[in-house]
Amino acid sequence: MRARSFFSLGFVLAVGLSPLPALAQKAKDTLRIGVYQPISIVDSIYDPQPQTDLITRSVFDTLVQYDAHKRQILPGLAESWTFVDDKTIEFKLRQGVKFQDGSDFDADDVVYTINFVMDPASKFRFKEARFGLFESVEKVDQYTVRLKLKQPFAPILARLTTTLPIYPSDVHSKLADKALFGRNPIGTGPYKVTMVDPSKGVVLEKNPYFKEVNLGQPAGKIGRIVIAPVPDQQTQLAKMMIGDQDLMYDVPSDIAGMMQSNPAIEISVRPSVSFTYLMLDAADRSGFGKFKDIRVREAMFRAIDRKALVNALQPKDIAALPLQQAMCPPQIMGCASSIDPPGYDLAKAKQLLKEAGQPDGFNLTITTWGAAQPVAEAVAGQLRKVGINASIDTLTSTGFVTKRAAGQLQAFIVLWDNGGGSPDVESTVNFMYEKGDRNYNQDPQLEDLQKQSQTEMDPKKREALLKRIFDRATSERYSMPITPLASVIAHSAEVKIPTGGTLKPEGFLFNLLAWK
Repeated sequence: MRARSFFSLGFVLAVGLSPLPALAQKAKDTLRIGVYQPISIVDSIYDPQPQTDLITRSVFDTLVQYDAHKRQILPGLAESWTFVDDKTIEFKLRQGVKFQDGSDFDADDVVYTINFVMDPASKFRFKEARFGLFESVEKVDQYTVRLKLKQPFAPILARLTTTLPIYPSDVHSKLADKALFGRNPIGTGPYKVTMVDPSKGVVLEKNPYFKEVNLGQPAGKIGRIVIAPVPDQQTQLAKMMIGDQDLMYDVPSDIAGMMQSNPAIEISVRPSVSFTYLMLDAADRSGFGKFKDIRVREAMFRAIDRKALVNALQPKDIAALPLQQAMCPPQIMGCASSIDPPGYDLAKAKQLLKEAGQPDGFNLTITTWGAAQPVAEAVAGQLRKVGINASIDTLTSTGFVTKRAAGQLQAFIVLWDNGGGSPDVESTVNFMYEKGDRNYNQDPQLEDLQKQSQTEMDPKKREALLKRIFDRATSERYSMPITPLASVIAHSAEVKIPTGGTLKPEGFLFNLLAWK
């Protein structure tokens, strides 16, 4: 991308946009935002893509919420909960809650929703991963339910903050095709949906029935939000520059720099749970062989100047933060560690390579995709200083997943966001260290600790297990965080972006946005 391709009048006309500034939308209490894919339904169970999930967080409520500042579970539709035993949770539900159509919420809606996601006839992606642990649900009275699990599961409350939107039983049960519910969704959240059209987008309006009772789900502050599919970044940029769009997210830093020339636009940079990391094939699934030796693995890490990479590739506000210690960001529940990754030391790296019988280095392929590509390329440049000649294999996300599952990767640098901003480190621990085709260390001790961390219900004992996991991954030089990935948001100067309150990689939630 180059600046000249965006700002000419010819380009503006070519994409069908008016070259004249639009009327200020603050006066209309309407925020216009572009998303990168069409949205056909607002239902994260049937359409679990990140953009759909971003919308459903403001349309539906969950039984419990998560406060990212306090790293604490808060009440949602459940005002309180009690663990009857290690496998049974009793939820006391809030009274006086209404769905966006004005109907009353009670235990029947919770019981119906849980039975629906457990029903063998219900077919949707991630069903087993999200709900396979559920055994049964029982209505105790109109505002009390009991959820029973198949086995103890320590992060169950954290998982419920993101995976279980509560449906209105009277509406959802009558649909012959449940996958169509998201065309006219009804929840209890701060925004209601008034339009869903794959070509035109989604329109949200403040829910008049919503009552703000806790910080986990604040009320919406902007009256109307128009979410339009604009897949091309160039088009979104042009619309922002002429005032036809009010907010753009996932903005590359070079484009953000261009946009700052427009006094009507501001750039907000927010810390994110997303980061890039390096994983080495210590298990030798690829047959590469070099990384079976811990000295070679450490030499790789010591040849990488993480601070220089962050300074070069991230905004200065993010570069000023301490380097990430473990394979998890500190905002996430359960992220615990006590040792740092190896520090940058070229002399030590060369010494280790010599001791390992690789004094002249070796050839290496680093696989990458998406936003991690610039990081991978910069790392390859640093590795050459110790004789490691790294070439970059850039794939699509699908291509990467296919090669990873087949055990064909020598090393890879990719991004991770704790499962789209899940509040508990469970997503990372399972993703990195559970036995399976994603695992490139195949360490039996880590696999055992991963299982223990899921069933240990004592918070202090569980944190100790998690610390052992992340410390071992660091001490054995299996993997290392490289750079954070900031959330960069371009927006109208009339729009206020919150400084926190969300773990979403996009850096905002719709009900946290406000006018200045």
